[in-house]
Amino acid sequence: MSSINYDGPPLAEVSIDGTDYRIDSGKQGTSLSISTRESGSWDWAFGAEARWDGSMLRARPFERPILQRLSSAFAEALANLE
Repeated sequence: MSSINYDGPPLAEVSIDGTDYRIDSGKQGTSLSISTRESGSWDWAFGAEARWDGSMLRARPFERPILQRLSSAFAEALANLE
């Protein structure tokens, strides 16, 4: 997914168990993208498109505990925008 600008700031970023996760706006701003990289690495890899239902991110490739942590970070980022 080449439309993600990894040089720009993410909507949210979290480090979990040696892996960095970032959330960016997805296709034409209508979805969210989750990307990953090994902590300390420079290269991000697209992980999945995600849906936000108002309280939880949904993305099949990621397990629930990861999505819960990402959801908390995203909710906090949204609250900081207000």
